[in-house]
Amino acid sequence: MRRVVILMLVLLVSFNICGQEPMKKIALQEGIHNIEYDHLNLTALLQVYNEESATHLIGDLFLSLEHDGEEVASFYVEIDTSAKEYLTKIYKNYLLTFMIENSNRYLIIEKADFGKKFALSSNRSATIGNPHHAIELAITDYIYESGYDGPPEDENRNYFTDVHYTLKVKVKDVVKNFSFYSSEIKGDFIIELQDYEIQILSDLYKNSYCLIEMVVHRKEDK
Repeated sequence: MRRVVILMLVLLVSFNICGQEPMKKIALQEGIHNIEYDHLNLTALLQVYNEESATHLIGDLFLSLEHDGEEVASFYVEIDTSAKEYLTKIYKNYLLTFMIENSNRYLIIEKADFGKKFALSSNRSATIGNPHHAIELAITDYIYESGYDGPPEDENRNYFTDVHYTLKVKVKDVVKNFSFYSSEIKGDFIIELQDYEIQILSDLYKNSYCLIEMVVHRKEDK
């Protein structure tokens, strides 16, 4: 009897693990959507700027995602494709992707795992991986700097702007802080850890927040 009970428990646990959705893709129409995934309950608001909007806004899209009344991510897609917008953002240990395919709009939700590109906001921290292999990330500081690279008497001096970032990384009980400048990010800027590496791809600075796009790799997987 005991063997039967243990076998049933193993089967139930296996079923629950297999039954978890690895990814959820939701078709979005203009308006409000209530979305559930894992332990995440989201309210999504998609706004499409039509002919009744200001001329420079027509065709643009805005998607806001809230959890328990708090905005956890937002996306603004302009017709002018030169404007930078990251379409995969991270909230806690979830990746949220706003996708447009053949004029159809989708929200893709999945667990944050290694090897996937995402943008980390200075407004919140995030976790990559699972309880056995996890790395926590947070932008703890960002400072906009501007000025000249030489004294006033230097006729060849140049005006510069830059952003100084501090990224906090926690693996188990070990916490480290890494500082770098926006000007150092060239797509191959890598922060090396014992078991992981963080590839910094790009950044976006705003007055009230910043975003850093990155990929986290487990060295064991490479």
